[in-house]
Amino acid sequence: MTEELVTLETFKMLEEKGFNEYHYPTKSIAQRWLRETKNLHIEISYMYENYWIYDILTIPNHDLVGLSDRPIIHYKSYEESLEAGIQEALKLI
Repeated sequence: MTEELVTLETFKMLEEKGFNEYHYPTKSIAQRWLRETKNLHIEISYMYENYWIYDILTIPNHDLVGLSDRPIIHYKSYEESLEAGIQEALKLI
């Protein structure tokens, strides 16, 4: 099993927000950076009927945050949901 890299679009968003620790970040490194430097936790949940969703929570208060106009999308995989969550979290910074 290998770590998945973020998309080029997400990588550019990360750089714009100050991420410069790694040249080619994986999704898990981006998720950890958001958690440790921006106090935003991306929570991925498996739902019935075989789809995934994400929520963004603040640390340490556990407040649910997100873009007010975000449509509810059912993602086909954990990784696809995580990528979308990373992008939304970056938009909130």
